[in-house]
Amino acid sequence: MSLNTKLRFLRDSMSRNAGPKVAAACEQAAEIQASLASEDGTVLKCPKTVPDAMLVAADGSEVSVLDLIAGKPAALLFFRGDWCPYSTTSMRAYEEVRAALTERGAVLVGITPRCHEALSAAVARNLLGYLLLTDPEQKLAEAMGVRARVTPAMVGLFKSHGVDLAAMNESADWSLPLEATFLIDADGAIFCANAYPHPAMRLEPSELRDRLLAKLERHLPA
Repeated sequence: MSLNTKLRFLRDSMSRNAGPKVAAACEQAAEIQASLASEDGTVLKCPKTVPDAMLVAADGSEVSVLDLIAGKPAALLFFRGDWCPYSTTSMRAYEEVRAALTERGAVLVGITPRCHEALSAAVARNLLGYLLLTDPEQKLAEAMGVRARVTPAMVGLFKSHGVDLAAMNESADWSLPLEATFLIDADGAIFCANAYPHPAMRLEPSELRDRLLAKLERHLPA
């Protein structure tokens, strides 16, 4: 089953149990997020090259994005957090293509606003073999054009389900990245910037794998 089939199943299951207020709040959020990403999956304000930013590992140490990439083709995978079923479904789906890419020299990095103390549990629970790091002030999400402020209606909805982003996010605020995927060439150029207004759609892992492998082939010595 494809990732997007799984995500649509989640959306449809939640929609069936949602009342009109919940549906209206989600629709409003998607409309606002359409200023960041289009319905065809294009990030609208993406930089041409990946900016450097400091991310935080589970042990509290800092690492720069450019040091992580280190001149290799890479995928930066933004997730709202391990509290979100869209995020965890995508986390596990991308893990399925990790080995095929990292064995060839590509880099996969998961990025979330969640407090770094929560990272180890998220990695273990979702059986991830790639790095999951915290974007502490969400500066990287902002620079990549995918940071969205949570609407008041969604704040109320999240709180009603026990999700307090101001407490769960290292940035201590009510904002989230879109569920976004960026593919980076070895020189730091962004050649794919994918996100949608609603988290029920995402770049398929098979497409991510094929596009990064194609880049790796071009960098092989003659």
